[in-house]
Amino acid sequence: MVELLDLIRTQTLVLARDADAAQNHKAEAAAALGEVATGKGIVDQDLRRQVNGIVQAASTSDSLFQLGELRRRYVADTTAAQGRTEPGLRISPAELQPYERVFEAQTRYLLNMFAIRAAVAKLHAVSRDLSHATETQSDAVARQLNDDLLSTSDALSRLLVTVALAFLLVLVMAIFSIRSVMRVSRGIVALSNGMNALAKGENDVGPPAYRGNETELVRLLDAFRAFKDSVDRVSRLRRTAEAAARTIRSTFRNMNEGIALFDRMGRPITMNRRIIELFGHSGSARKLPLRRFVEPVPEIDPALLPSDPERGTLLERAVARHRTGDQRVIEISMSRQPEGGIVLLARDVTLMDRQEAEAAKVQRLDGIMRMTHQVSHEVGNMIGIITGSLGLLERETGFNDRQKRNIARIRKAAERGRSLAGSMLSIGSQQPFYPSPVDVASLLRGMADILEIAVGTKCRIKLELDARLPVVSLDAALLEQSVLNLCLNASAAMPMGGVIVIGATADQDALLISVTDSGIGMSPEVIDKAFEPYFTTRGAHGGAGLGLAMVYGFVRQSGGEASIDSSPGQGTTVKLSFPTDLR
Repeated sequence: MVELLDLIRTQTLVLARDADAAQNHKAEAAAALGEVATGKGIVDQDLRRQVNGIVQAASTSDSLFQLGELRRRYVADTTAAQGRTEPGLRISPAELQPYERVFEAQTRYLLNMFAIRAAVAKLHAVSRDLSHATETQSDAVARQLNDDLLSTSDALSRLLVTVALAFLLVLVMAIFSIRSVMRVSRGIVALSNGMNALAKGENDVGPPAYRGNETELVRLLDAFRAFKDSVDRVSRLRRTAEAAARTIRSTFRNMNEGIALFDRMGRPITMNRRIIELFGHSGSARKLPLRRFVEPVPEIDPALLPSDPERGTLLERAVARHRTGDQRVIEISMSRQPEGGIVLLARDVTLMDRQEAEAAKVQRLDGIMRMTHQVSHEVGNMIGIITGSLGLLERETGFNDRQKRNIARIRKAAERGRSLAGSMLSIGSQQPFYPSPVDVASLLRGMADILEIAVGTKCRIKLELDARLPVVSLDAALLEQSVLNLCLNASAAMPMGGVIVIGATADQDALLISVTDSGIGMSPEVIDKAFEPYFTTRGAHGGAGLGLAMVYGFVRQSGGEASIDSSPGQGTTVKLSFPTDLR
């Protein structure tokens, strides 16, 4: 009986040891499954899903025969993959280590479970042997102590109670061990299923319910929660990154500036629609190499840019400006990236270019006007001396007729010089200026008859005036002279006749007066110099080139702006803008 009890104790310890070993092996299988779920070793996605399905089935297998069959399928699939000749699809042994560990851990776990079942069966057998030995010993004691029946009965009763208690104790320990093993197994299976669900991308997976106090499983549950938090955080970051990427893509495609990226060999990486439009290409230009892409812009030296196998000579940022056939100005910036690639930036700077040209022209004209004023002042002073001296001569007597004629010629030349100096003062924005509130609509209507006579019978004056025009502070006489000069220029530009349209409109804080003809028009070079004094395109049969210069001087002196919109064969429009603030 003592030997049987020792055997029961030994088998119970073996049972507990096997249960701990089974728990450890299941934990190893779960850890290996975690590596399989998070790792990216197998490149072939179909093979990866197939092998992952095999090891997931193996982790939940409860039969060595089933596990062996899964092992055979796994070996067949991976052996075929290891024999592939493609370098990118070949599987190395190191990539299969997590899968091998799943099979090894599950095999050991099943072996331990079989050992536990054998130990429990052996405990039952030992219990039966112990009961049989107890009964045998009881019979022997009864036969040997027949004479002392009462004492033997008491001893036998105590022995039976002891045996019963021992049996109950062994049974309780066996049940407890079996329940512990089952609970541990269910916890491991639940953890494995949760890991598999996370690996499949399911978002509503929670930690499995486990009420045991085994340290290893509690730690596995904590690790599962930490892994679940990491997966949730990565999912949130991925959604944020995807939203940011969508915003960047939308901005890249719809931005007003054109941008294109090329690699170090000049091959296109990406570009937006705007740069294709600015370079005058069609949608197929997205596949053009860099040197062919910039061919529409002759200002760019192709040697600067890379082209297989040349690297290109571009080292620092370079900028070029290109004027298209429709007179748009495109600014192209080229810069090299640290890895050798090229970034092209293009933008439409037509308005900026026009503003710069207008500013330069205004600055040049203002300089000419200041110089003209200085010259006219000096000329006026000299003519004043001449006329004063002539006055003293004319008071003298004793001149003959010839001398008087010479003095008269000098007087006439001096008066003409005075008039020329006055016109130069008008051009230089320094003529006498007497502003007063002017009703422009009434003034233009009153000039209509005079303008009809001035432009001749082939041309006709047409007024297009807004119903309500603001009152502006201007010199009415100079405004009439400016409109007359513009109409004379318009009639000269239409030798075959036509309609001269005089318009007046209100625009925010300004009054706009325009004179439009349908004549021969002007080239950009002529427009650039049209307001300069003494510039004319009429040659010997035209004027002195002071009409537009006088108009420009009057407008600038009035605080306004003057501009010309024209092209050859399309007519001309001269616009005068005056501020409406009378303060």
